[in-house]
Amino acid sequence: MASCQSLTSSLIKVSGDFLDRYQDFRKEAAKVFVDVIIPGSGSSQKELNKLIDSALDLQTDLFKSYGVITGEGSGKIGARDLIIPTKKVTGTLIATERTFIVAPSPFDKVIVTIKKTDGKAGADICVCAKYATDKQEQFNKKEKSIQKGKDSDGDEARFVLADMAEKITTIHLVHKGFPTDKFEYTVQVEGEFSEEKMKELAGPTPVKHGSGAVRPTTKV
Repeated sequence: MASCQSLTSSLIKVSGDFLDRYQDFRKEAAKVFVDVIIPGSGSSQKELNKLIDSALDLQTDLFKSYGVITGEGSGKIGARDLIIPTKKVTGTLIATERTFIVAPSPFDKVIVTIKKTDGKAGADICVCAKYATDKQEQFNKKEKSIQKGKDSDGDEARFVLADMAEKITTIHLVHKGFPTDKFEYTVQVEGEFSEEKMKELAGPTPVKHGSGAVRPTTKV
């Protein structure tokens, strides 16, 4: 069965070292949301794109400090490190398992989607969110399965986790079926800013909404 996976003490330490940078980033993001994105000004999408680029840089720097390159471990076994957003990572299970470690989230919501693309095998999947502390306290845990058989090609398991700022996510996939059967899959990880959380973080400053303005999506 799939389960919550342990984190290394090195990753926990580096995540703690980056806590101030994460908090500074989110304070800046909150200011941009209140001043630009929520009112729906003409530069909303541009400013949101800048925030996403900064979030990517922050996560990449954390992994570099941890001593890994984002996405390394592309073989069939062993852990693989991901950032948010990850549009698509491919993999294959044959009588084995795979763990993905997602960098601490700069976003408020994390959405993980596992899609079966081919094979006769199925998979048990556990997505677990943890606080970046020495005790590795569990914040949230969700489990789903994709069934065996060719009829399940194209099936998805989607996990939505809220209140995820600064939490680390593990994704554990375990092959189920005959040992010689394969389970080919893709992994997608998305993030969303919460307007409510951004307003809370920015403080009680009144916000003037633009008339008929179109806001950009906060999902990446």
